[in-house]
Amino acid sequence: MRIRYYTLGAAAAAWGAYFSTASPVRGLIDILIPKVTPLEPRQVVNCSDIHADFDESCWATLGLSDYLLDPIVGWNATTRVCSTTDDGTDSDGSDCCKPDQPWSTCFLHLAHGVAGSDCSEINAQMCSWDPTMAVAPSIASQVRYVMRNIYVINDFFTTYYEALSFATSQAQLEISNMVNELDPQKPKGIPWFDILTALSFGLAFLGAPTIAVSVLNLEANAKIAAQTMLISLQQAPGSAKALMPAGSAESKFYQIGELESKLGDAVSELKSMINAAVEKLMSDMPTFVKFVESGKYSGQTSYSLPNQTVGLNIALKTYLVSTSMWDNGWWASPSLGPYDLDGPVTCMDENGVCTDSQNDTAIYYSPDTRRSYTLNAGNRYGQTPYQLSRDLVANQWAPLNVLFDGAFNCTAEGHAGTNNINFNFDGTLNVACISQLPIYTGCESQGICPSPLINGTCPFGNLKDTIGC
Repeated sequence: MRIRYYTLGAAAAAWGAYFSTASPVRGLIDILIPKVTPLEPRQVVNCSDIHADFDESCWATLGLSDYLLDPIVGWNATTRVCSTTDDGTDSDGSDCCKPDQPWSTCFLHLAHGVAGSDCSEINAQMCSWDPTMAVAPSIASQVRYVMRNIYVINDFFTTYYEALSFATSQAQLEISNMVNELDPQKPKGIPWFDILTALSFGLAFLGAPTIAVSVLNLEANAKIAAQTMLISLQQAPGSAKALMPAGSAESKFYQIGELESKLGDAVSELKSMINAAVEKLMSDMPTFVKFVESGKYSGQTSYSLPNQTVGLNIALKTYLVSTSMWDNGWWASPSLGPYDLDGPVTCMDENGVCTDSQNDTAIYYSPDTRRSYTLNAGNRYGQTPYQLSRDLVANQWAPLNVLFDGAFNCTAEGHAGTNNINFNFDGTLNVACISQLPIYTGCESQGICPSPLINGTCPFGNLKDTIGC
């Protein structure tokens, strides 16, 4: 039996005829849905009105990047640093920044006219939105929006840490089931560094364009936060690097079975990593400006994440599952277009996986990339490729498009076998390698590489070099 995946052109044509002007259905629609005149042009936002609602466009409209960073007239250049007076006493700091003070803390002090507000760390006790200002009317609108961004960024990272703590505890409960399912017979150490980064970048991972976050049932504000966080980290690589583990994380390796107990240790390390990112933003103004200048944090959108945000551990679980599959000899080979299966075929329609009558084969078709992947078993323990595919979906261990397309993208970029979080040559964040599933060209590829060559070599290698064809 041949399984074919067709375009929707024919269906679209029929659908168009069904709703054509001559169709009775179209007439019914015209009755039920009255014609409306075009919407009036959107009213221009008055960003200078300190009583108006916040709007994303106002960061650019008010020129806030220059307001803060202009080398001659910017806030950073013109705000005085407190110094010792002639009589030996220190300035009271009412109109200057203390030498060791984060810029954000000083900004809030001068904006409010009183000391006390401090958003330079997560879980700050003195970081609640306060609209009061003690500044000249000529700069009130700029000050108001910078204050807004400082408070929103702190709240976002604080709630992100709390949500990650919950997500980590939930992943911890699933480790034993993963071990039983995948049965690592040749366990190798999993880098603790990669475990931590899969967690700390868990939200940004969900915002990647190649990942269909809708399949994870993310809440609307979490989906927006995921996309915005990824954009911000790309714009401000310094903040992304601050989220990376420090200290001895790179020298620690654990087997997957050990992680059931070790993941509890990750929470305190995650707090330090996320706090480091906040400290970077609140003490390094250029990094802060790059992080927020998209304007996303200047609007009405709330980036406060619920404690039980769905999906934050998907990156971790995908990484653990794919690493264990790699360790046990599982691999996949890609192809484009229809794929032949002999005999009766069973398909997991909702997940895009098909198999033959013996359940010995598993073919996953990605609607996002229109690639099909054959999953092959190595040192498997009882289950077939098809059964494993079903279990990955049923247990919500790894979205199949992330598992297969992610591994393909990682391999095509020449990063297969590297850290799960990488930085591109321009310093931007790359989350393609969360999936570590090996991808090889199949025996039927006839030497054709499915991606551009890297240094004259196909990054996928060839299956015949691994098992023979």
